[in-house]
Amino acid sequence: MSRDSARQPGPAPRDAGDEVVRRRELAALMRPALPALADWIVREVLRAVPVYARPGDASYGRVTRHGVQCAVELFVDLVEDPLASRERLYETCRRLGVGEAREGRTLDDLQAAYRVGTRVGWRWIMRLGRRHRLSSAVMAQLAEMLFGYADELARMSSRGHREASAELEGTRAGLRRRLLRLLTGPGAVPAAVLAELAAAAGWPVPREVAAVAAETAVSTAWGSDVLADLDPPQPHLLLPAPVDARTLTRLGTRVAVGPATDLAAAAHSLRWARAALRLVADGALPDVPVTWCTDHLTELWLLSDSPLAEQVARRELAALAQFPDRTRRRLGETLLSWLQNGGNSEKIAVDLSVHPQTVRYRVRQLKQAFGARLDDPDARFAMQAALRASGFRSPGA
Repeated sequence: MSRDSARQPGPAPRDAGDEVVRRRELAALMRPALPALADWIVREVLRAVPVYARPGDASYGRVTRHGVQCAVELFVDLVEDPLASRERLYETCRRLGVGEAREGRTLDDLQAAYRVGTRVGWRWIMRLGRRHRLSSAVMAQLAEMLFGYADELARMSSRGHREASAELEGTRAGLRRRLLRLLTGPGAVPAAVLAELAAAAGWPVPREVAAVAAETAVSTAWGSDVLADLDPPQPHLLLPAPVDARTLTRLGTRVAVGPATDLAAAAHSLRWARAALRLVADGALPDVPVTWCTDHLTELWLLSDSPLAEQVARRELAALAQFPDRTRRRLGETLLSWLQNGGNSEKIAVDLSVHPQTVRYRVRQLKQAFGARLDDPDARFAMQAALRASGFRSPGA
């Protein structure tokens, strides 16, 4: 290498001018064939990536063709002038990435289309080189430009996809929270509104749902079929029914599952689940990781309004108020067992683990206290309900 050739930064002005001329000539050779090249690439892309072939969607085909035309035209612009603005390229590729995100797809299909386009582009350049007897140096330069250009396309589309995905995720999360509030709030959601919101939120509408109330805030990922608001003060979810208990264990907190209902009754399912969770906290229901409301419907019914249940108990069990606390509790459990076992002393004795004579003695006390009310079916029903409600509120009483 001569001393002059080792100098920086580049060729002499005359050589630079020759390079510009050569680039212009090369671009002039390529431009007339660009429409045919774009057609070729579009055909191959639609054949190799079927997701882009939508016969009934003309607008989708126009987007695909526009992207290809923009890409091939700008490539030739860069062949002529490597400093040509890439702004149009970047915006087009970003929009393609955004489109994939909004369609709910990854970039796999778009990347496959880019590979097809690059392969077709290189075959076209090879034909051009043979037809015009381009030197190996020029062909090598075009190859380097083409594959670098393909990398640029992929990078910019990836950026657009990331930006759109983040935006859509935020928007979709907000829509899903709004949908959950509507479904579990007062009033019915019109079918048209539900369908529109569910589609925008990416929520597949199930036939039945079950609400889940959580004791404490949790953080976990759920599938698209679950609507969740896991922030304090009342974390809750809406799941397709039936609910698999295994899906609830990862919450890591005590939960209650409401009965399965149709969408119109989702608010009731959540209300019952929250009521069950409160009863667990009060000790009225067993302390277990997952409480199923369907196993405790009677308790939920009787204790849905505790002050009212107390009023019923005060009225229906007033006859027991004359006895000391200990006696009152024993007579209360005996009365409940008597009502449940149809007055059979032997069954009551087994139920309470006492002697039948003790049962008969207590029953005489009850008959003296309640009199004819023990023979009234309506009164017996009210007393049993009051006793059961009182017993659920105070299991040890």
